[in-house]
Amino acid sequence: MRRLVYSLLLAVIGTSTALADPPSFRAGVTRIAVQDATPFEALIAYPTEATEASIEDGPFRLLASRDAPVAAGARFPIVLFSHGGGSRPGTPLAQGALLLHLARQGFIVVAPFHPATEKPFVDRPRQMHKALDSLLADPRFFQRADPNRIAMAGFSFGGAVTLIAAGAIVDLAHLSAYCHDHPDDIRACDGIAIDGSWAKVPPSPKSDDVLPLKALVLLEPYGAPFDPEGLASIDLPALIYSTSQSDLRPEGNALAVAKALPKPPQQVIVPGSHFVFVDVCSPALAALAPEPCSDPPGTDRAAIHQRFKREISDFLRGRLSAAP
Repeated sequence: MRRLVYSLLLAVIGTSTALADPPSFRAGVTRIAVQDATPFEALIAYPTEATEASIEDGPFRLLASRDAPVAAGARFPIVLFSHGGGSRPGTPLAQGALLLHLARQGFIVVAPFHPATEKPFVDRPRQMHKALDSLLADPRFFQRADPNRIAMAGFSFGGAVTLIAAGAIVDLAHLSAYCHDHPDDIRACDGIAIDGSWAKVPPSPKSDDVLPLKALVLLEPYGAPFDPEGLASIDLPALIYSTSQSDLRPEGNALAVAKALPKPPQQVIVPGSHFVFVDVCSPALAALAPEPCSDPPGTDRAAIHQRFKREISDFLRGRLSAAP
């Protein structure tokens, strides 16, 4: 397993072929309605040639062109994105700057607003699948998005969703045993039964919503629900981020996933704590949600974001550069 220090990642990330020179698009943004038992919306960020403008979406600020035409040219690769939140609702706008950056680099990004659910390990992967299907059926995108070049990224619980969509198998007995042994991993174990009641729960079957992914990006993933056997089928290139001061115990989550994957992933440890992967907050957002907007002393969130946005787009370009 390769452990890459932060300053050396760009030296080892593979270069692309068809997209060797990063394209210079602007970012378009729109939403599509997705039909499910609980209907939801997905944010779509995509390349455009239209002029960007500042967009306020609640406490979030985006620099993009709303509902603009997709840029002309060849089909664009697709990046699916699953936000954090677990059983609670959340928003991909918390990583909006990353999604718009990927759009400017020539990717079409599909990012559901996951609704609240009591079955997140089942419902969220299905929502990803349905959001992808909705994109490919949309007249604005079905001739511009390339279904043969799909990658997926996820933050926190969204990292678990990404792994399930790649073929990982959830094992609640493993999760319960982990939380019994590591009750200090509160972010991983809040609400998890540790009284033995899950001890005989068999591993879940492989999801019906496994997707034809080419690469994975995991931003401090929730890895405790997976044992090594449950990750053994994921033979994909992966880029995994963790943080130096996380309250999501790396040894049971990001590092455990990295160790178990058959193909050694690229790993990056960045300064800060779990929420350093949330965009630099506007004053309005910081007032509403101080915890995700706060960093340990000495953490430069803006600089970290500038670097990992470039690293992620380079990694994805190298894996999605040419149609099969």
